[in-house]
Amino acid sequence: MMYSFVARQPIFDRNLNTVAYELLFRNGLNNTFPSVSDEYATTQMISDQFLCTPHSRLVGNYSSFINFPYQMIIQGLADALPREEVVIEILENAEPDDHLLKAIKRLHHNGFRIALDDFSLSAEWDRFIPYITLIKFDIRMNTFSEIDNYIKSHKQKLQHVTFLAEKIETYVEFEKYKRQGFGLFQGYFYSKPELIKNRRLSPNEISAFQLMLEVNSDKPDFNKIEMIIKRDLSLSYKIMRYAKNALYKTGGSHNVNRLSFKAIAMYLGKNELRRFVSVACLADKDNIKTPELYHTSLVRGRFCELIAEHFKLYDLSQDAFLCGLFSLLDIILDIPLDELFKQVTISDIVTDTLLRHEGMLYPLLNLAQLYEQQRWEEANTAIAQLNISEKMVIKTMSDAIKWTDEFQL
Repeated sequence: MMYSFVARQPIFDRNLNTVAYELLFRNGLNNTFPSVSDEYATTQMISDQFLCTPHSRLVGNYSSFINFPYQMIIQGLADALPREEVVIEILENAEPDDHLLKAIKRLHHNGFRIALDDFSLSAEWDRFIPYITLIKFDIRMNTFSEIDNYIKSHKQKLQHVTFLAEKIETYVEFEKYKRQGFGLFQGYFYSKPELIKNRRLSPNEISAFQLMLEVNSDKPDFNKIEMIIKRDLSLSYKIMRYAKNALYKTGGSHNVNRLSFKAIAMYLGKNELRRFVSVACLADKDNIKTPELYHTSLVRGRFCELIAEHFKLYDLSQDAFLCGLFSLLDIILDIPLDELFKQVTISDIVTDTLLRHEGMLYPLLNLAQLYEQQRWEEANTAIAQLNISEKMVIKTMSDAIKWTDEFQL
């Protein structure tokens, strides 16, 4: 069976909310970009992600940014896509000639949003600006001064255009371009600590983590689970609401309000409890800098769990899940992991993985991180060391993303 897959990179607004994804075609993990033409890559991605698979399965309700080479725009192939769901990116190597201008005018007239990718600051693109929705500036390709001068010198023409800064690597850069007026951002700065503040977990957070650890134990103690839930008003409310939704979906007839918390927990079962705890404990909008961090944590957790099960490490699959789930907690909660683990008891194999980057489970987490950051050559090396196939990794990551996307955040 042939596999191709799409890497998705989140696009954030000024408040670090995910507002869209850029979709990037890949046909394996060997290279940064497969050795195929731009036309083939775009055609294959459209076929896989828009014709064969519901678009929402990959990006939910968000828009998709899709790279379109010159020839495909000229031929009108972009017109076949749902205009409400996509942003057409004109590649940096496109020739800004009359043919392209005519095609861009047509797309604009038909209601499509159009972006200039890796914008070169060239005056050749000036006549295209009235039809452009968004300009992407590669901050590694041009300096801040060059970008700033271009924007100031074209201020009147660019009033309707949204600016996106790509390849942002630090919060300092994010704030710098935010102050300059940029509205959108791409890069992995969101998963790097800006400033780790030393603080203690709140009583509610401690209850949440105690519940998470109990649910993920080999033999959950439902009496202990009930005790943890009963002493936390927020968890009590959330699990009753969650159970009501679960009953509604399955056509159950129980009146949740009349059940004890132990009965609710036993009714939900271990797997559904894990799902609830993962959502309830980490999806607190007051704690999380961006939902993308939460989503990434869950994907990592599920990916590590599935890989562990592939190796028949069933006794470690729960720990593998926690390794991925907790891998961004220092950033989410603004607490260094070593301080966090002093406040909440975690197994040695999880602490070895997260604090010392060693142990049996670290290669699984490392592979998940390499994959999500699109470091394909290093990912391929990690795959070889684990003696597994690219196909298996691609399918497992796809399953992990699908599993995570089913959560109601």
